[in-house]
Amino acid sequence: MAMATALMAATTTLHVRPVGWKILGYSIVSLLLITIFVGFYCDPHSSRCRQGNAWSYDRWGLYVCRTEYCESSCPPDALIKAPVDALSNVTFVIVGILIAVFGIEDYRYFNSKNVDDGKNHEAQDYTSDSPPNLLVGGTGALALIPVFLGSLCLVYAGVGSFVFHGGMTEFGLTLDMGSVWTLVTIIIPYLFFNHLHFVKLNYKYGPHMIILLTGSGMMYSFYFPFTSVYHSLGDATLVIPIGAALNFALLVSYYFTGMCLVKIRKLTDGFLLITAVAFMGIAYHFQDDLKYCISPTSAFQGHAVWHSCMAIGVGFFYLFLRQERRIQGGGGMTWKERTGSGSGGERELMNLDDVGVVNKV
Repeated sequence: MAMATALMAATTTLHVRPVGWKILGYSIVSLLLITIFVGFYCDPHSSRCRQGNAWSYDRWGLYVCRTEYCESSCPPDALIKAPVDALSNVTFVIVGILIAVFGIEDYRYFNSKNVDDGKNHEAQDYTSDSPPNLLVGGTGALALIPVFLGSLCLVYAGVGSFVFHGGMTEFGLTLDMGSVWTLVTIIIPYLFFNHLHFVKLNYKYGPHMIILLTGSGMMYSFYFPFTSVYHSLGDATLVIPIGAALNFALLVSYYFTGMCLVKIRKLTDGFLLITAVAFMGIAYHFQDDLKYCISPTSAFQGHAVWHSCMAIGVGFFYLFLRQERRIQGGGGMTWKERTGSGSGGERELMNLDDVGVVNKV
């Protein structure tokens, strides 16, 4: 509850309408209830939920019980052979829906004139005419490209992994590993092309060009796992630590190269990044779940922790990127702590003129 309250109080979610929060809430509750029902009803050791032709060899390829995972009893006739590992992927779908809901609400707010939602937006350091960054606005409908690709990536990761752990087929493994590649690399184009600070700030259509380049790179991250180059890389599991390291390096470089142009709104926003890294660290720790294996039929599976924590970490990373602020221009612009009752240590962009008059931007 405290985390939800903190999220709703963040300035980049003040403009999300109640209907957006309701859609998000109903979606989460519905998916969790369905997951719990399927988990109990489709017990692989019961006579319910037989696979029939669901995982036929002609469509899905060879079936192999994956003994590198703890949940490896693999009843051959069960529809869902590893239910805990398979159903834990619902977390990816939930985060994908969150990205889609926030993205659509961002698009509405930053592209609709005279937005009046009856809320006090005094704490915001942006307006509907001045979006904080390219992830939430500033390029019209093009801003929806990374939103929908990011949302699709999370859903793809959840579905791909569910198919693999549910059927343990050859093609399921291909989908799973391909979705993992996409998951850890899809944000790299956004971080890379956003290094072009000069282009963003000095050319009318600079942001549009950057978002198109970003979208092209994100789309390629879906395609690359199905190329011969990807299959020649060897151990595909190395993509996780390498991709994570590259993401972190680009993030650090992005802020250092734009130290005078890119700011974090307030120090507490760093909590989102720290939380993202923490969840991803926990996920990586449980990737080899045989170390923590209780039994193949246990309700606790380390690999399920990997799924859930990785998805939650990606969600917090997305929220952190939404909090990033980009200073337009540079001359005479500075960040000052907002004072007064209820300021909460927030900062606002101020223009200090020669006679000492402060004009709020």
